[in-house]
Amino acid sequence: MKLELTYGDGKIEVEIPEKNLAAKVVPKAIKTIDDILTELNRVLDNPHGPTIEDLSKSKNVCVLVEDHTRDEPHFELLSAVIPRLIDANKVTFVITTGSHEVNHPGNLAIVELINQVSKDTKIQSFEVSINDCQDSDVVDFGKTSRNTPVLIGKAAAGHDLYIAIADMKAHYFAGYSNALKDFLPGVCAFASIEANHAMALDPRSTFGIHPYHSLEDRRNNPLADDMREAMEMITKGAKVFTLSVVTNGGKLVWADAGEIELVTQRGIELLDEIASFTITSTEKIVVSPGGYPQDKSLYHAQRALELTKNAVKPGGEILFLAECRDGVAPESAIENFYNKLTAPIDEVTESISDRYHLYEHKAYKFAELLKQVSSIKMYTDLDDETVRKVHMEKVSNVQAIIDDWITKDSDVKITVLDKGNKLAIYAR
Repeated sequence: MKLELTYGDGKIEVEIPEKNLAAKVVPKAIKTIDDILTELNRVLDNPHGPTIEDLSKSKNVCVLVEDHTRDEPHFELLSAVIPRLIDANKVTFVITTGSHEVNHPGNLAIVELINQVSKDTKIQSFEVSINDCQDSDVVDFGKTSRNTPVLIGKAAAGHDLYIAIADMKAHYFAGYSNALKDFLPGVCAFASIEANHAMALDPRSTFGIHPYHSLEDRRNNPLADDMREAMEMITKGAKVFTLSVVTNGGKLVWADAGEIELVTQRGIELLDEIASFTITSTEKIVVSPGGYPQDKSLYHAQRALELTKNAVKPGGEILFLAECRDGVAPESAIENFYNKLTAPIDEVTESISDRYHLYEHKAYKFAELLKQVSSIKMYTDLDDETVRKVHMEKVSNVQAIIDDWITKDSDVKITVLDKGNKLAIYAR
C-alpha cells in the first residue's frame, strides 16, 4: 500500500504491505470551507454574546494575533476582524510570540498584513507591535495562585476590549492550543513564561485536559489552568472576545466567535472528535509533524513525538520525518533545549528536575521518550552530527528503514501518523 507523508513543503511516498500496516492516522477528514472570509463573517455576525462592533465602539481595543508558527489563514482572519473596528477609539495589534523569535520574516509579513488591511479599512488610529518576552518595559499584574508572575508587554496592557484570534489544536502540555495561549505565553515576559512552563514537568499537564473541557474529569491541567488565571488577571475589568478556528494546512475546518470559554469549549469538542484517536500500540511507528511550519525546527517538530508517543510500544522504534529548515531551535531555546539534550539521557532528566529553566521541559520530555524506545531514526535536512548528538540516528532513505523492519520481522506491525502536531493519540 502506498502512503504519503508531509515533509517541509512537499510529500514523501512510502510503501507498506497491507499485512504490516497497523493503521495510518491523520486528523479525520472533515470538509474544509472554501470561502473562508464568508464563513468568518458569518460567525462574527452571530457570536456567542455581543458583536465586535458593539463591544468596540468608542473603546480602546487590543487584537491578539498569533505569530508565523501557525499555519492559519492570517489574511482572512484579519480581513474579517479589522473592518468591524472602524468605530473603536484606538486599536492596538500585538503579535503573540510568547518566547518565539521576534523579528522572524514571517512575523514581519504579518505586521505588513495588519498595516495593509487596517489602512484599506481606514482604521483611524492603530499601532502594531510584536511581543518581545525579553523587553523590560512590562506591566506587573501580580502573581497567580500557583505563584506565576503575570508580567506582560506594555502594549498589551490596559485595554477595554481584547480580541484573541486563535488557531486551535491539541497541545502536548497545555491540553489544547487556544485563545488563552494568546495571553500566556503570548504577550507575557520571560519570567512569566518560565514559571508557567515549569508545570509542563507535571504529568497532569498533558494533551486532552483543559479547564474549559466540557467533561469535568478532564479539566485538571495545572499549567493550562494557570494560563486561565493569568488571562483573567490581565483582562480584569475588560471584555474578552475570541475568533477561534480549526484549520488543516491553512484551510478552514471550523470557526466560532464570542465569549472565550464557550467558544473554546466548542473547539475542544470538535478537536476531540477529529484529532483524538485511541489505538493499539505497535513496535514501529512513522511520524511526520505535518510539513512546514510544523517541522520548521526540531523544537517545533518535537510536538508531534509527544502527541503520538502512545502509539509506540515500550522498546519500540520511531521513524521521524521532520525537515527542520530553520535548524534545531530558535536561538533563545538552543541552550536549554538542544544543548541540554546532548548530555547523557539520565543526566538530562536529573538536572532539569532540580531547577527548571525555560525550554528545559522539551529536553526533559524528549529524554523521557528516548528512554522508553530503543531508537528514534530521523529523516531530516539537519546534518548527521547534529542529529547524533541528541541521541538519534539520521537516515537518508525512509523506504529503506521500513523495508529493513519488514525484512527482520515479516509480521511486524507499523503505524503511520501524519500531521502529528495536530493529533492526540491515546493507547488502547
